[in-house]
Amino acid sequence: MLPTSDSATPISSAFLTFLRHAAAARQNGTAQAEATWLDSAAQLHPLDDVSIATLIATLLEQHRQNDAIELAVIIAQLDPHRALAHFRLGYVLQMTNRHGEAIAPYRRALAINPTFPQLRNNLAGALALTGGDLNEQIALLESAVLDDPNHGDAWINLTQAQRVNLNLPRALEAGARAVQCAPHSPLAHNNYALALREAQRWDEAEQAAKTASVLAPNNAAMRSNLGMLQLVRGDYTHGWLSHEARWDGSLELGGLRPVMPAPTWRGESLVGKTLLVWGEQGMGDVLQFSRYIPLLAARVHREGGRLVWNSFPQMGGLLARSLGDHVDGYSAGGGVDSLPPFDYEIPLLSLPLIFGTSEETIPAEIPYLHADIVASKSWQKRLGEETRLKVGLVWTGSAGHQRNPFRRVGWERYAEYFGHMQNVAFYSLQPGADADVVAARAAGLPMSDYSAEFANFDDTAAFVSALDLVITVCTSVAHLSGALGQRTWVLLDVNPHWVWLLDRSDSPWYPSATLYRQPQFGQWEPALKAVARDLDVLAARHHAT
Repeated sequence: MLPTSDSATPISSAFLTFLRHAAAARQNGTAQAEATWLDSAAQLHPLDDVSIATLIATLLEQHRQNDAIELAVIIAQLDPHRALAHFRLGYVLQMTNRHGEAIAPYRRALAINPTFPQLRNNLAGALALTGGDLNEQIALLESAVLDDPNHGDAWINLTQAQRVNLNLPRALEAGARAVQCAPHSPLAHNNYALALREAQRWDEAEQAAKTASVLAPNNAAMRSNLGMLQLVRGDYTHGWLSHEARWDGSLELGGLRPVMPAPTWRGESLVGKTLLVWGEQGMGDVLQFSRYIPLLAARVHREGGRLVWNSFPQMGGLLARSLGDHVDGYSAGGGVDSLPPFDYEIPLLSLPLIFGTSEETIPAEIPYLHADIVASKSWQKRLGEETRLKVGLVWTGSAGHQRNPFRRVGWERYAEYFGHMQNVAFYSLQPGADADVVAARAAGLPMSDYSAEFANFDDTAAFVSALDLVITVCTSVAHLSGALGQRTWVLLDVNPHWVWLLDRSDSPWYPSATLYRQPQFGQWEPALKAVARDLDVLAARHHAT
């Protein structure tokens, strides 16, 4: 094993140099030279499998990733017909977060020995982390657990893969086996909790999530997942605190919190101080939590401080016009260096924790966002000749969002359930969906599309304000429409974004919203039948007036 002191550097360099020469000799077909160089290397460090594995582990512990990778590469070149050599290279690449590069050596190992321990599981993991083929991941993992029914790691990953594949029965079965085979693995309980949520087995899901957090008390991902579960169940007392783990534990946010030049505000006195509140996460989150600005501003000013607000430029003039009078300064976009001077900072979604928000104290003065009056009247005039009920449609969220496969309804279902309707004029609110609109029309759903004229959310707000109803999946338009006080019908999967809570058709966050929920996992049909029924009634009532 290489020592860790500076004096070890020449030895490690010599060892790797000898191995490089050995690999070059093999490539050139000079067996004697290869043997000589290997013998020289062996004088510095043993070359058996255990010793090489120990050396690589030591290099990784010393954060000498490049040396570890080079060593694994050379060993694979010197021993190209052994699955172990290629597996080891793939493993080292994964341990250094180079998952995409790990796939090729794993595949070479698989070609040599398909049943090599951990190989199929690790390859499936590398594919999952790089957006690889889901069917291949599942095939690898199913093969692994078939050969070894006690393979805890494979069951853990299979739970996740089958959940993403929308095969809930198999995900639940895999999750139960995972916690049985690996009872002390926090990831086993975490992944099982995620599957249990889709099955609406909420008590079991929360217990599994709590177990994961107990087993890994310093793992922010476990706390963040527990927080989402607590919030969707309406446990705001515990949920807001757990939600603070999002900056290290959330898949979308992990490690992305900007480094600010001032401390985070925890409720300290703001006398003579300036507080920066800033937008975070997605557009819908900013639209939802902007409601806290008046409450925050009142507290800051009451204490003798100043409040400045930075948000997303995609909002256009919407936030500044609606809420800008409450703050001492508003800006949109730019980096940390472009922010005005401040003494404390706080992200927007930490405000519910600061204010100890319960369901009863949610700031719900609706509307709290206001469309541009001139633009709104312009749309009302342009759509004025349409006497039918004017309904905006959104059928999918962001394609890159991890929950979109669960949330997406699809234009196809809208065409099936809405295509026959009389006295309704449909309008697309789906940005960049020209092909979908054309396909929906061809499938029998007439739809107008002005979305190309929406440069930002302020533009969308003006158009939405000219409609009679918005029907949408869980995405930013639902929050925009709700914040404007527009009549909004939201289609929800069984495991919704926490804001929508559970087992209710109304929302304490958006009083003008009506929620239509899947009764069981993946079952959109009952929810869409209810929407279509209510839409028929509303359209007939509108026509009668």
